[in-house]
Amino acid sequence: MREGPHALNPRDTTGTAGPPADVTAPSPPAGRISRVSTRRVILAGLVLAGIALRVWSMARANWMIDGDEATFGLMARHILHGERPVFLYGQPYMGSLQAYLGAVFFAIFGMSRTAFKAVTFIEFIAFAASVYLLARRVAGSRAAVIATAFVALPPVYVLSATARLWGPLLDAMTLGNLILLLAIDEAYPPSVFPPRRRWVRYLLMGVFAGFGFWLHGQIATYVAAAAIILVLHDKRVLIRPGLIAAAVVGFAVGAAPVLEFARTHEYTTFHHLLGIGAERQHGDYVDVAKFFFRVNLPRVLGVANAWAPLPYWLKLLGAVAIAALVIAVIVQRRAGFLDWLRLSLRRGQPIDALFLFCAVVTLSFIFSAFGDLALQFQSFDATGRYAIPLVSAVPIILAVGILQVERWVRALGWALGALILAVSLAGYVTAPPEQVWQSAYWRNLPPSSTELVAALDELGVDAVWMNHWAGKPLMFDTEERIAAADYYDLAIGHGIDRLPAATARVHASPRPAYVFTTDQTDLPIEDWLKAHGIGYDKRVVPGYVVIYPHERVDPAEVVDFLGYDW
Repeated sequence: MREGPHALNPRDTTGTAGPPADVTAPSPPAGRISRVSTRRVILAGLVLAGIALRVWSMARANWMIDGDEATFGLMARHILHGERPVFLYGQPYMGSLQAYLGAVFFAIFGMSRTAFKAVTFIEFIAFAASVYLLARRVAGSRAAVIATAFVALPPVYVLSATARLWGPLLDAMTLGNLILLLAIDEAYPPSVFPPRRRWVRYLLMGVFAGFGFWLHGQIATYVAAAAIILVLHDKRVLIRPGLIAAAVVGFAVGAAPVLEFARTHEYTTFHHLLGIGAERQHGDYVDVAKFFFRVNLPRVLGVANAWAPLPYWLKLLGAVAIAALVIAVIVQRRAGFLDWLRLSLRRGQPIDALFLFCAVVTLSFIFSAFGDLALQFQSFDATGRYAIPLVSAVPIILAVGILQVERWVRALGWALGALILAVSLAGYVTAPPEQVWQSAYWRNLPPSSTELVAALDELGVDAVWMNHWAGKPLMFDTEERIAAADYYDLAIGHGIDRLPAATARVHASPRPAYVFTTDQTDLPIEDWLKAHGIGYDKRVVPGYVVIYPHERVDPAEVVDFLGYDW
């Protein structure tokens, strides 16, 4: 994709883009070649730094994987044995791409937490590349390098949400960036494609939208923003059958896994995505907006830490730096924003489209079911990851702000950028590593199951009743040699049985053990066993207590001693 005009040219008073580059121009001078080589070295260094940061953070928590990640990992193992899942087990949405990537890594390196987590490095590289391309088209190569730095070294909350294998959110964001890139290339000159080839751009947008539709519902925010940009650019686009047909065909190709699954499963995927049969509780949108701006947005920007408080002065400095850079861009681009009121892009620049995208993400959170859930479940982070798509645009906006401030006051822009990075990285120091990688829904998972596995092997146990958030990682670590199921979640909580074969194994076991994730040594179930004259073996290891009755105990009889917490 050709690099776009510099978005903040100080001589540009109209906000319009310059003419296309002269294709007959002479070869670039040696100095420019040197700058390109230097840029590539810097980009490679940033990617390596990003991978190193992720390795360091994951290793500090013993490469912890939560229950959802373990499910995707077990799916990867099943793929190697011939299964071909379309979605995460037990639901008609959230594509299984990460499981297929995990299967490739398992085939090469063997099944382990480290090999599985390595999938996230590939996802990070792809996302960073998409941000670089989008930023280069929006604001030039210098801004693209700066934006890549913010992506490589993100706030700890962003890294925790995007470097997990609990659903291909980052993959959908990568595709979304490409959709925005194509929409911007269509709406703002100069364009790579000549007018007679516009259908190619629409076809590609359709393919990326369809594939993203399979992966994650958040692709809708990118498609919505792109659609607004395209309509503002050409209000007759909706009556251009060739372009619409190209987009529809592309979508059908990209969404082929979804469409085939829907055809053979009574279209349950569309029922879920459209909310058919679901009861919607409309919350107070003002309260949702307050929650978004008070909780979610500060975490995504790195000026708040979900697991440990940052010093107030540090948060204030970070917030002021971010606000200064964003305001600098808004001030420079005010003419383009005012044109939105006229439903026009006449004085628009590509950077304007990223502000539009941020608005779409914000409004979709406030007015969707995510906002309702945010208010319903404030005791845990139920919906924070749905604000993460802002990371597609915010690094680019900050990069453009740095360059703009730098033109006004030399060295100030770089100082503000460095301050933002410093505040983001401070979160890694203050946040306990084992908490960063806990599930948002259940935060009692011990970092390691090694000693638990040894204790179960010593007792000869191959089936256990335990909380599924810890049970699935146990199955992952033992490659399903030990089956685990959560009776309380299934019978009392009416949860999804994502691994019914494992549940059947535990039910069929002549003498399953009970495993509790706790450091409490005396458990209520022991009193019940003693009262009924049932002997048992007990093992206490860090984070777990194993109770192994000498005869089969029906979990329905002891369900009062089980529970969500352990």
